[in-house]
Amino acid sequence: MKLGQKIRWALVSGLILSQPVQASLLVEQYSDYWSTNVNDLEAYADANIADASVYFDVIDFTDDPAGFAGEIPGSNRWPVAEALDVNGESHPVNDTFFASVSGMFEVYSDGDYFFKTWSDDGVFVFIDGNLIINDPNLHEEQMRLGDIFLSAGTHEVQLYYFENGGEASLEFTVADASMVFQHWGNSNVIGLPATPPVVNAPEPSTLAVLAMGLFGLIRRAKYK
Repeated sequence: MKLGQKIRWALVSGLILSQPVQASLLVEQYSDYWSTNVNDLEAYADANIADASVYFDVIDFTDDPAGFAGEIPGSNRWPVAEALDVNGESHPVNDTFFASVSGMFEVYSDGDYFFKTWSDDGVFVFIDGNLIINDPNLHEEQMRLGDIFLSAGTHEVQLYYFENGGEASLEFTVADASMVFQHWGNSNVIGLPATPPVVNAPEPSTLAVLAMGLFGLIRRAKYK
């Protein structure tokens, strides 16, 4: 995998940029495309503009408004569904897509670190370019676990998730050797650097009006 720093900006008129925020990973959602091949997902992301790009400190999404993904209660709507203020497995924006989750993080001591996903459908997780979770399958919500030895310092995470029909859910958590898993932004074993400024989100009704225009204006580039 070629993981590198990314520069993104939004050419959005009339919206206010916030100050940098702590503890966030970049979530980019791409509509109407999916693949069980992680190389295809990466190539598509490299060649196309994401339909939504948002920073989250909790990677926990579902299209089931009555439930939640994984083990920890509380989930967000997927970014495109949030922008359009829609719910449910049957809605087209929740049915066929993939998402990239990326960012830098810090660990405070040398040791083994564990990364857990609950997902419907498949997911791939890379830490510093090493594939530690490899799930190229369509399935109901299932758990996957990967581990890697990390030295104290800064490291890189890249996750690809894909969805094709039925429920769309993802929970991504982290633990040290204690095996007490926590959301990234709530973890006491890792830290996440400050993110670049982000756009303050309007109310859902405003987002519904602006969504398509915003999606067309987002630009992204990668240094590899």
